Amino acid sequence: MRLGIAVVWLLLIIVAMLTPGNNFPDASFNFEDKLIHFVCFGTLSFLWCGVGVKRAFVNGLHGKVLSNYLIFGVAAGIVLECAQLFIPFRSFDYMDMIVNEIGGIAGLLAYFKIPTSKIGLD
Repeated sequence: MRLGIAVVWLLLIIVAMLTPGNNFPDASFNFEDKLIHFVCFGTLSFLWCGVGVKRAFVNGLHGKVLSNYLIFGVAAGIVLECAQLFIPFRSFDYMDMIVNEIGGIAGLLAYFKIPTSKIGLD
């Protein structure tokens, strides 16, 4: 279940970030844009951290959790922001990339704090 939700969320983020800018509504102010990036990548990191991991056996930063975080909490935020350089009417923004990474860290921390078994993700 968690893998399916994580894949769908990743695909939604890819579509949203790689849609040409003139087809996507502008955020009404810069804070809103950063909040969207934070939530999107925080959720992505949270979902992917637990993929392939039995939560009951995780004490601290498990190797699979770490690799999932590095791929989906760090690399995805960097790659998708850089990919916007090649999309018409989109632009690369260092602050967006930084907020993506902060969201990824928040997702990792949330993975260890939120009992996902209660929401059906384990």
